[in-house]
Amino acid sequence: MTSPAPLPTPVGAALAPRDKLLAFVGILTVLFLASLNLTVVGSAMPRVISDLGGFHLYAWAFTAYSLATTITIPIVGTVSDRFGRRPLLLFGIAVFAVCSVALGFVTSMEQLIVWRAFQGIGGGTLMAMSFTAIADIFTPLERGKYQGYTGAVWGVSSVVGPLVGGFLTDHLGWRSVFFVNIPFALLAAAVIFRFFRLPAPGARGHFDALGAALLAGTVTTLTLAMSWGGGTYAWGSPRILGLLAATVVLGGWYAWHAGRQERPILNLRLMGERSILTASVAGLLVSAGMYAAILYLPLYMQGVRGASASGSGLALAPLMGGMILTSTLSGQIVSRTGRYKWMVLLGSAVATGALLLATQLSLGTPLMLAVGLMILLGIGLGPVNSQLTLAVQNAAPREQLGSATGGNQFFRQIGGTLAVSLFGALVNAQLAANLGPALPAAARTLPAPVQDAIANPNVLSSQQATQALGGALGKVGHPELLTPVLDALRGVLMGAIDHVFLVSAVLVGLAFVVTVFLPERPLRGRATVKVEETRLDRAGATD
Repeated sequence: MTSPAPLPTPVGAALAPRDKLLAFVGILTVLFLASLNLTVVGSAMPRVISDLGGFHLYAWAFTAYSLATTITIPIVGTVSDRFGRRPLLLFGIAVFAVCSVALGFVTSMEQLIVWRAFQGIGGGTLMAMSFTAIADIFTPLERGKYQGYTGAVWGVSSVVGPLVGGFLTDHLGWRSVFFVNIPFALLAAAVIFRFFRLPAPGARGHFDALGAALLAGTVTTLTLAMSWGGGTYAWGSPRILGLLAATVVLGGWYAWHAGRQERPILNLRLMGERSILTASVAGLLVSAGMYAAILYLPLYMQGVRGASASGSGLALAPLMGGMILTSTLSGQIVSRTGRYKWMVLLGSAVATGALLLATQLSLGTPLMLAVGLMILLGIGLGPVNSQLTLAVQNAAPREQLGSATGGNQFFRQIGGTLAVSLFGALVNAQLAANLGPALPAAARTLPAPVQDAIANPNVLSSQQATQALGGALGKVGHPELLTPVLDALRGVLMGAIDHVFLVSAVLVGLAFVVTVFLPERPLRGRATVKVEETRLDRAGATD
C-alpha cells in the first residue's frame, strides 16, 4: 500500500522566528508608508493649490494616484506569483521613494499629477504585496492574528496622517509632506532586504500584456465616468455614456480574453471558488460603506456642527480607535480558535446597526452620542476587512496567492471608487432638490453666481468661503441673509448626509447577507500540521 503524500511545509518555515517577526515589522512599515500617504497629502493640498495654482485640477491629484493604484494591484499580484514578493516589495519602495522626492520639487499642478500617478504604481505594489507577504510568512492559523495588525496600521495612519500633514505644512511647508516618506521607505527597504528571504512561488505562464492593457482600460474608463459624472458632465451626456459603454466593451473583452489565458492578470476563474467570490463581493460592499464614514463624518463635524478644521480632522479618531481595537482582538481570537466567519458576520451586523443609527444624527445630537456612534462603527468594521482577506488566502492555492489577494484588494478599490461617485451624486441631488425651498424668499431671487456660491457646502467649513459669500451678499444689498442662508444650507446638508449613511447601511447590510454564504475552511497551523504528520507517519508504519 502506498504511503500518503507528506503535507506541504508552510513557506514561512524557511524563516527563523526572529527573522519572521522582523520581516513582519518591515511589511507593517511598508503598509504604513502606503496608507499614510493617502491621508497626509490631503492636509497639504489647499496650500499646494495656493502656490501652484490650477484649482480646476485639484481632484486629479487624488484621482491619478487612486487610478494607478487600482490598475497596479492585480498586475503585481499575478507577477509576484512567479517572481516572489521580495523583488516587488523592493521595487514598490524604490518607485514610491523616487516619486516622493520628485513631488517635493514640482513647479506646476500638471507635474504633480504625473508624479502622483507614478507614485500610485509604487503605492499599489506596496499595498498588494503587504497583504500577500503576510500569507507567505505565516501559517493559515497564524495569519488571523497578523492580518489583524494590518487593520491597526490603517487606523493609526488615518488618524496620524492629517495631523502630521497639517503640522508639516504649517511649519516646514507643503513640500516636506512628500519628503517625510523617505525615512520610512529606507527603513522598510533595509528590513525587507535583510530579513524577507523566501523562495518565489514559481508559478508558470507568460505575462499577459494584452490582458493588462484591457484591464487598465476598463478601470480607467470606469474611474473617469464616476469622477466626471454628475459634476463636470451630466450623467446623460455623450461623454459619460461613451465612457460607460467603453467600460462595458473593454470589461467584456477582458473577461473573454482572460478565460483563454493560463495566467490572467485578474484571474476570474478564482471566482469559481465560493470563498473567494463571496469574500470579494463582501469586501467591495463593505469598502463602499466604509467610505461613507471616512468622507462624511468629518463633513458632519465641520460643516454641520461647526467644528474647526483640526477638530474635523480628528473626527475619525473614535472610528479608527474602534477599528484598531477590534481588528487586533479579532486577529488574536481567530488565531486561537481557527474560526473567522462569525467575526465577519458580527462585525458587519454591528457596522450596519451603527450606520442606521447614524441616519438619526442631527444639528442637536449630543457630541458624546455622535462620538459613541463612531466608536461603534469602528468596532464593527475592524474585524471585517482583515478576516475577509484571510478567507481569500485560506481558499487560494499557494501558486495563486498573489493573484487571489490582489484580486480581493482590486475589488475593494473599485468599491471605494464607486462609493465616492455614488455618495457625491447623492449629496448633490439632495442639495439641488431641497436647498431652494429651505432658503429665505429673498435668497431665491439672487443672481446666479451668488446662488452657486450658496449651494457650495464648502462655505460651511471654509472661513474664506464664508467671508467670500458674505461679501457677495453685501454687494447685492443683502448682507443680513448670510446667517439664515448658512442655517438653511446646514440643515439640508445634514439631511443629505443622513441619506448617505442610509445607503451605506444598506450596502454593509448586503455584505452581511453575502457573508452568510461564505464557506469557512478551518485554519491550520503548526500544531495541526504536526498532528497530521504524526498520524500519517503512523499510518505509513502500519502499512
